[in-house]
Amino acid sequence: MKFGSNKSSFSSSDAPTDLRSFLGEGTDINGEVKFTEIMRVDAAVSGTITSENGSLLVMERGKVKATVSAGSVEVSGTVEGTITAKTSVKIHSTGRVYGDIYTPALIIEHGAVFDGKCHMLDGKDQKAYGKYEQKSATPADAKNLKTADAV
Repeated sequence: MKFGSNKSSFSSSDAPTDLRSFLGEGTDINGEVKFTEIMRVDAAVSGTITSENGSLLVMERGKVKATVSAGSVEVSGTVEGTITAKTSVKIHSTGRVYGDIYTPALIIEHGAVFDGKCHMLDGKDQKAYGKYEQKSATPADAKNLKTADAV
């Protein structure tokens, strides 16, 4: 993983490659955080965290109480709130997620904690729903959702 880049434009089809943001331990943030590429969180963040295609990494000391929307999300710390990811969510063995997840791919390692529901869309439904606007879905739309309750 590179730190910084001379890349002048970001193609939505490219996976994030550059760590652009780092929120260190001892930092408390309340409000809206927007990022591109990759953001590592070792801090306490509450509010909203948003990225069009970027990757959010919540490290072991990271504590997030927020609505999260990103390209992909990896959790080794704690997340309380809804996570929406375009490509995948991975909860590592030290990770804890309390809230619903909207993503086409969910990976949960042995030892991780997930207390919520996972709403998964297949490729066809993913294009139709775009950013998974779960609050605007109607009961008729629910038939397109594949829901797996947490174990």
